[in-house]
Amino acid sequence: MQLRLKELGILYPRLLDEIKNLNISPRTTQSVASTSYITEKRFTTRLRDSVIHDTIRVKVFNYKDAWYDIHGIAHDSTQEVSVNSKDTLVQVVYKGKREKPWLWIFSPRKLMQRVTLKNPNAHITYSEFIQILRKN
Repeated sequence: MQLRLKELGILYPRLLDEIKNLNISPRTTQSVASTSYITEKRFTTRLRDSVIHDTIRVKVFNYKDAWYDIHGIAHDSTQEVSVNSKDTLVQVVYKGKREKPWLWIFSPRKLMQRVTLKNPNAHITYSEFIQILRKN
């Protein structure tokens, strides 16, 4: 999809706000991508005897916040847990610093990239942007 900056602000105001939150000037932005995803994992583990189980019988537990939804059920000596995690990834490619700042106008700006996740508990371990240059 190709949009002008004004059209981006009208159609996707939250995305434009996210660019500003990353301290990037919207007019230097080359591209922006937003990806939302959910991770779901079910696992079963063995329960061990403990003082908690001798005094309080825990059979079901639930936890939910903006990023995680966790449900657990205890069956005899095993426990079944379901974990759902959701997050949004925002990626912005923009014109950054000049390659040779002393040449000022004659030096093109480098393309830079910023990638962020909305979930404060999540961390990006790797992100890379590669521009392929073709000879004419």
